Amino acid sequence: MRLSPGLFLTALLPTASAHGRITNITTPTGTVYQGWDPATPQAQLQDLTAWRAANLGNVYVPPSQFNTSNITCHFNSTPGALHIPTAPGDVLRVQWNEWPASHKGPVLTYLATCAGSCAGADKETLDWVKIDEVGWLNSSGADVLPLGGTWATDVLRANGASWMVKVPEALVDGSYVLRHEIIALHVAEEVDGAQAYPQCVNLKVSGGGGKDAKKLEGGVVGEKLYGVRDKGVLVNIHGNVTGYEIPGPRVWEHATRFKQPNE
Repeated sequence: MRLSPGLFLTALLPTASAHGRITNITTPTGTVYQGWDPATPQAQLQDLTAWRAANLGNVYVPPSQFNTSNITCHFNSTPGALHIPTAPGDVLRVQWNEWPASHKGPVLTYLATCAGSCAGADKETLDWVKIDEVGWLNSSGADVLPLGGTWATDVLRANGASWMVKVPEALVDGSYVLRHEIIALHVAEEVDGAQAYPQCVNLKVSGGGGKDAKKLEGGVVGEKLYGVRDKGVLVNIHGNVTGYEIPGPRVWEHATRFKQPNE
């Protein structure tokens, strides 16, 4: 059997520690939108709000790919055809399939503006603005491995492998790509050891604040979000952690922090 280039690249990556993808997103009205599952034949035939990617086996994106478009929405990603209707201030529940206790690290969320429908978005030109980040929380509560204490991923696990994402209240109406990501750091003391799990889904935001609404500004293209040797990427969390510098740009000044359950 001949693999496509994306699947061939995926097949070359380590899979023993492959663990993450979004299974669904739930809106405040209770509507559930399916995530991309490359292992489910039905998903291949459906129009989704989620972006498709060559992430069979839930593989990760290593730092050696951070300077390519693969870090944007995962390997060989293509836009979803549909959009999740939402409004400024809405809180979306993002459900992951699983997350192991040993895979400590930050949880990050970004938005990028689409010129029209996000179904035709170019992943290489999208400008990402961070709207949420949680990293290392404290030095207590370490489990399974002595990995520095409590991390955002511990909170995610405590909430059934889910994360609440708040659409910024100040956001102007429009079409956006939501980029939600976990970076696992359990072997990040090695160059190319960090494991990024970026996932993307399209949003259609309406019902905003009119003249006071804010446009996203100061975004960064995916290939420039992180560097291989950034402090939050190449880092040893085995031992007495006293702090952690979350990688990527600063959180948008108009985003409102949403405290997670069990945080």
